[in-house]
Amino acid sequence: MQVDVDCLEESGQDWNVRMKVILTTEEISQLDYDALKDVEDFQIEIEGPALYFNGFLSIVEPWEDEPLEELLKAIKLEVEYRMNRLLDE
Repeated sequence: MQVDVDCLEESGQDWNVRMKVILTTEEISQLDYDALKDVEDFQIEIEGPALYFNGFLSIVEPWEDEPLEELLKAIKLEVEYRMNRLLDE
């Protein structure tokens, strides 16, 4: 599994973040597609072997003093964690 920032756009007081997850053929076969509907905080799109996690950051949240790079690292870790839970291992 590979997780990377696919898109980052500023929108007023928010940042729209799109994380791209590329799965191996084996991981695709293990994925619990029904559980994808229950993932909170992200809108998920599936395009072939890639899943896109769309979310946003608001600069009025308590983490506003954190550098954007650190917030993106945290989101990447969150997406990796959720993906591992969605894979039937």
